Amino acid sequence: MKYSYDDESDSLFICLRDGEYDESEEIYEGFIIDFDKSGRPLNFDISDASKFVDIPRLLRSMAPEPDEEPLEPTVSPEIEEPLVQPAPRH
Repeated sequence: MKYSYDDESDSLFICLRDGEYDESEEIYEGFIIDFDKSGRPLNFDISDASKFVDIPRLLRSMAPEPDEEPLEPTVSPEIEEPLVQPAPRH
């Protein structure tokens, strides 16, 4: 899993796996899932991501130790608290 965050647009892109893109579906306002031709999810794109995800914590969790080389961003499986917050109910 890879991710990228654009602080200018406050959007978070999460790539679950490589595959051939077929279509997208907005499952909630600002939450878009990209699917492959078999209907399996490939990517998530979250607009206004800082409303749902603790972005500073996500970025800190991927920061290398001072004596380590930077790693390719991934999501850590050892999360004490969820990085994604529940969507507000209207």
